[in-house]
Amino acid sequence: MKNITVNVSTHPQHKDITLLAVKGFIDTNTAPEFDRSFQGALAENKFKIIVDLKDVTYVSSAGWGLFVGEIKRIRNQKGDLFLAAMSPEVEEAYELLQFSTILKAFPNVDQAVQKGFGKSITAKGSAAPAAERERELQPVGKSAEAVPAARTAVETQPAKETPKTSWFERLLNPRKWF
Repeated sequence: MKNITVNVSTHPQHKDITLLAVKGFIDTNTAPEFDRSFQGALAENKFKIIVDLKDVTYVSSAGWGLFVGEIKRIRNQKGDLFLAAMSPEVEEAYELLQFSTILKAFPNVDQAVQKGFGKSITAKGSAAPAAERERELQPVGKSAEAVPAARTAVETQPAKETPKTSWFERLLNPRKWF
């Protein structure tokens, strides 16, 4: 039973960017299939890579290891690897394991292209004004980046956020079992 599909393509507007669209999940059984596609792109000297994870429900340590294992090689070749469109479950693992210190993630492929690689995206021949694009382009995860003034004007008082504990943290802390 095949639990992963990987589609490798070039970005429609930027031929130097390679997209790896993954469906299913990446674990010890499916990681070799993903790795074949990933290594195939690297063998073709494609070092500007975006991994689209919108249809991925789970990434195990084997999957995270594939991303991190090649990042130095990719960056040495003047490229980079960005993750895009992670599901909440995948993003929770990404943040818990603190991969944000190594790999940047974005809410979608277009933002990875724009914010990550600094390329513009045009829709039917016209680009959005730069100020509008800046407001929309915020990396995924917890960051210390400033929030644009247009957003802060709408917010009257910051909401007090209670720290959310993940199932993994609750498992490791027996006092929070009940």
